[in-house]
Amino acid sequence: MDIYKFRELLERYLEGQANETEKALVEAWYKTYAVDEQELSDIEAARIRNAIRATIKLETPKRRIISMPMLRIAASVLIAASAAFLIKQYLFNNPNYYTVQTGMRGMKKVVLPDNSTVWLNAETRVKVPEHFEGQFRTVILENGEAFFDVQHDSNHPFIVKVNQLNVQVYGTSFNIRSYKKMGNITVAVATGKVGVTRGAKTLAMLLPDDLLNYQIATGTFTSEHMPANRSQSWKSGYTYLADADFNELSVIVKNLFGLSLKTTSKQISGYHFTCRVNHNSGADEVLTMIGQLHNTHYRKEGDEVVFY
Repeated sequence: MDIYKFRELLERYLEGQANETEKALVEAWYKTYAVDEQELSDIEAARIRNAIRATIKLETPKRRIISMPMLRIAASVLIAASAAFLIKQYLFNNPNYYTVQTGMRGMKKVVLPDNSTVWLNAETRVKVPEHFEGQFRTVILENGEAFFDVQHDSNHPFIVKVNQLNVQVYGTSFNIRSYKKMGNITVAVATGKVGVTRGAKTLAMLLPDDLLNYQIATGTFTSEHMPANRSQSWKSGYTYLADADFNELSVIVKNLFGLSLKTTSKQISGYHFTCRVNHNSGADEVLTMIGQLHNTHYRKEGDEVVFY
């Protein structure tokens, strides 16, 4: 097990999402805690206690150990030895992350420690490290849309963690959109090659102008060809919607104009929209354009816009 996989395991444990096997791995390491901390400074030992004792059970019933077959006991010893090393790597080589975010109509450029750049679209939140350490260069996209232009480094893969997926590259440029209210994740490649994985499974290897659309609720995905300039057009002040449903349209309008689109019509909620939204246009101009696509009307109720 490498450091990156163990980090994911520890996160699942801390969040209470680990299965029995994964719990056993972490708790097996804790059996070696008293010995391992002797090799550490007082400060390092205190960091382990604070990080681990808060969640790991201090005692494992002896009857569980007695009932284990000898093969499982031997395996636990090996796992504990590996976990002892990995947990130290997690605690001491995991860089400090800070949050960068944008608001409505906001856009921001961030330069990472390796000189890679990240452009953040409106209502976006990412966690970036103060410095990169270890084998991987990892950034976390918590919500929103971002365009990554990654410096090439074949020895240190660049990974974007986004919801259930990991997007890995060595040096390339690509766009990721993952607004929680949309319920899907899209990955669109501008240059180079991008790998998209879920757990240990590779979902796709994407090339320039490839777009992957992943549905979070079902775990299904599709891939298609889309010109890269469309997926990143928001950097130039335009958002292209291609066969977008009413929910996707609503998120875009909310991010740009602070208006919530509503409808009580099942017919309208089932419509799909293909258009280009100019960020510099007035809200009324954009709403009128939306209405013309399917000959619908709208009325404003404060910050809500009801289509009928």
